[in-house]
Amino acid sequence: MVRYMVLPAGLLFGSGLCALVYQMVWLREFRFVFGASTLSSAAVLSVFLGGLGAGGFWFGRWVDRQRRPLALYAYLELLIAAAAALTPLLIWLAREFYIALGGVQVLGSAGATLIRLVLTAAVLAVPTFLMGGTLPAAARAVGLDEDATRRRPAILYGINTLGAVTGALLATFALLEHLGASATLWIACAANAVVGGCALWVARAFPQIFDKPIDDTPQATAPAAGQGAESSGPRRMLIFTTAAVAGLAFLLMELVWYRMLGPLLGGTTYTFGLILAAVLLGIGIGGNVYAFWGRRRPPALSGLALTCALEALCIAIPFALGDQLAVLAGDLRQWQALGFAGLVLSWSVVVGIVVLPTAIVAGYQFPLL
Repeated sequence: MVRYMVLPAGLLFGSGLCALVYQMVWLREFRFVFGASTLSSAAVLSVFLGGLGAGGFWFGRWVDRQRRPLALYAYLELLIAAAAALTPLLIWLAREFYIALGGVQVLGSAGATLIRLVLTAAVLAVPTFLMGGTLPAAARAVGLDEDATRRRPAILYGINTLGAVTGALLATFALLEHLGASATLWIACAANAVVGGCALWVARAFPQIFDKPIDDTPQATAPAAGQGAESSGPRRMLIFTTAAVAGLAFLLMELVWYRMLGPLLGGTTYTFGLILAAVLLGIGIGGNVYAFWGRRRPPALSGLALTCALEALCIAIPFALGDQLAVLAGDLRQWQALGFAGLVLSWSVVVGIVVLPTAIVAGYQFPLL
């Protein structure tokens, strides 16, 4: 079974790559609609992640009843490609509607923010909702009941995120720069369709590996009566609440890092893409660290508490450095003598110090949860 992990892992890498190319295109295109403000970026990010969360929640509850989860993954990828291909038209309609309303000058800050969220959701809700279902479907295809530590889903999660890193960097530093937003989006749609087609072929070629039996007896997994049944509800609620709070804090920090590092790195169009790539790189590293090390230890609430404490410490370190971080950014500017690559490398060092440690802990935290 281990060698067959290569197939879905490769598919998830391609899926993550396409998703982040989409996101970078959508962020850039919505800036032409709403302006290049933190509020407009926050609207796109919140809808993008909200769609992923809603899709993951819905498909995560439904996928266990699917006999062919890898085929479901394939159909989701094909639908994502089709839905993403429609977004240029929907963004144009959103732009016309927003201009007709008068923008922030007429609507005010609160009204404009609400309209931005509504219009962004109208454009991105369908593709992001479908994206949210891809990881649960792929994880179901490779998961086994005896994999109590969730090593295989952790591997898929890490590889999917590393694909997203590649997509963020590729879109930011190559595709958007040389091909423009429209061509970049069409390339991503075509690649997404290829991923879906390959997944469908794999699902049909290896049904004995990726098809799963369906157990219709819920009592088999019900908690035993007594203390275990009484404690499962509060424990589950504690874990869900921790996941929600950790996600909220991490995404707040992503926007704070953008505001904080923009002045230090020059506020170029590359800044957000570099921060996003560092966030995803750390998450991917953390997921793979769990897959190959953390699985050896049984999950416990004490381990979850430790990751939360470490994440808080990592967030605090850049602020504790104070002006030294700005001094370092200024000193590293000398690397621009090496050309654009040297400048990007200097930015990457500063971003890595601020972002990477927190992101690694967050990446480890998800499969632990």
